[in-house]
Amino acid sequence: MVVKVSLRNVSNFALRDVSVDFLPGEASIVVGPNGSGKTTLLKVIAGLAPHNGDVYFNENRVNSLPAYKRNVLYVPQKSALFMHMKVWDNVAFCLKVRKIDNDAAAEKVRWIMRRLSIEHLSSRYPSQLSGGEAKRVAIARALVCNGNPLLLDEMESNLDYNIRVSISEEALRLAKELGLTLVMVTHDLDWAFRKADKIVYLWSGRISYSGPPGLLDPLSIEPEALAWLGSVLRAEVFINDDFSYALINGFKVPLNQVFTNEAMSASKVYISSRDALVDEHGKIEGKVLHKVIIHGVERVIVDIGDGVIVAKNTSMSINIGDKARIKVLNAVPLKT
Repeated sequence: MVVKVSLRNVSNFALRDVSVDFLPGEASIVVGPNGSGKTTLLKVIAGLAPHNGDVYFNENRVNSLPAYKRNVLYVPQKSALFMHMKVWDNVAFCLKVRKIDNDAAAEKVRWIMRRLSIEHLSSRYPSQLSGGEAKRVAIARALVCNGNPLLLDEMESNLDYNIRVSISEEALRLAKELGLTLVMVTHDLDWAFRKADKIVYLWSGRISYSGPPGLLDPLSIEPEALAWLGSVLRAEVFINDDFSYALINGFKVPLNQVFTNEAMSASKVYISSRDALVDEHGKIEGKVLHKVIIHGVERVIVDIGDGVIVAKNTSMSINIGDKARIKVLNAVPLKT
């Protein structure tokens, strides 16, 4: 069943007056610093966290509906596999509980395990799995249940970057193929801005931005929140075999190599605050609009004329209104 998830004025110990829609077939990616309410948002949808305000699945208010009746596919940060069960039995668990015919259940289990490339793990126990393998099993266990929406909490930070990206992209493809409403949490801002249909940015429990990555207006976001997030700006993008780049204020900024092959039609780029530095030898110049301290590091918001860039400043004293030179290490081309 197609499910539109809507939150209206939801508040609790972590969230403040959150109203947002998650649409069928749309990849909604939730980002924000630790403690901003990302996991709590998923738990509210799943019926696992108390709250004021309303949650709707399509037009049905589900506030009083217990978690086990919501038919939500929820994959927490920790894979939470049943340690006494082999992988096959973990994946098949909800089908067994629902008393699905054995042959039909086996066919579904084989299909999802094949799609997630874990057939060879079927006779292993969770203690014999790597972190990436366990996460794939957890996703398979959720998807085999025929629920909707699919809620994916962020990957464990100790997973290899390439493994996290691979699992996230496979989950995204499967969700779209199955017509699921996908709500995913990640700390990987570059990947989120490239892959999301909708970015939901939580800052101190409130939604600071909700919408397509390319439509984000940096100046509509409070300076403290923008300093953590980074910025989106218009740029010409050029793809070449030897060097791909975005042209920003007449200067070439290297594109993130992970996304270069997908960048042919991009007209905007995302630049995270970790990839821009105040540097006296930087090619891009602008005026400092704001200064913010995050985790002991100063970040400055610089107006470069065609937009703003958030840059780390670890090398010099600088004041609001001063001119600053920026060195940008990397830009992510956005979907158009």
